[in-house]
Amino acid sequence: MKKINMLRGLIFSALLIAPAVYGAVTVDINGSQYQFDTNPRLSEVLAPVALQSNWYWPAAALYRLDSDEPEQLRQQVLQQIAQLKQYNAADSDLVTTLQSLERQVAAWRLAKRIAKPIDYDFARVRPDLNPRFDNGAYLLQLKQRPGNVYLFGALNSEMTVTHRGAAPAADYMLSARPTGTADVTELMLVQPDGKVQAAGAAYWNHAHIEAMPGAQMFVPLRSQLFSSQLDILNKRLLELASHRVLP
Repeated sequence: MKKINMLRGLIFSALLIAPAVYGAVTVDINGSQYQFDTNPRLSEVLAPVALQSNWYWPAAALYRLDSDEPEQLRQQVLQQIAQLKQYNAADSDLVTTLQSLERQVAAWRLAKRIAKPIDYDFARVRPDLNPRFDNGAYLLQLKQRPGNVYLFGALNSEMTVTHRGAAPAADYMLSARPTGTADVTELMLVQPDGKVQAAGAAYWNHAHIEAMPGAQMFVPLRSQLFSSQLDILNKRLLELASHRVLP
């Protein structure tokens, strides 16, 4: 009995001196900070703001702010661009494109995107769409229906163009200024819900793929005949764009 009482005393003492866990989860929702003492589910996080506006749920995005993975990927991309500029110094068109990509990527705001649908109604009725938050710091971005599509990649400069309802993705290239090394036949879309779609623009791969409001459209670099380095760069740029925090 004495040993049991001693053990109970030790456990009670440990509980007294153990730090209490407050604010295990913090969420920045459109600039307002919310703190949760326990690990909330998505529906609990959305509840205070879900009915404040007519949110366009396909463009809602959740990010982790305490992960350095996107920044590490950015540095890999920038390092690869620097190497490609050095190895292809005699190709002025390619160097110009790489310099443009360097400026675009360096200016992006990044955070680790959590690939989960964000929708208040679905979260309340479907357990699989109502995940529990792990401890950490998050950014939850809610928007009304966006009016733009963002073009990036092998362009003279990144562009923001007005979204066109029912228009195929290829139509946005009418406003673009691709560089001489752009592959304008193999466009890629990063939809606002995080899904990636190919949007062929040539006669042999054309399909009516629409950009959702708030989508990003990537214009890749044309592949080199005896090197896969530009293909690798294209894949990394597309991955990095999925972690981009858009305005």
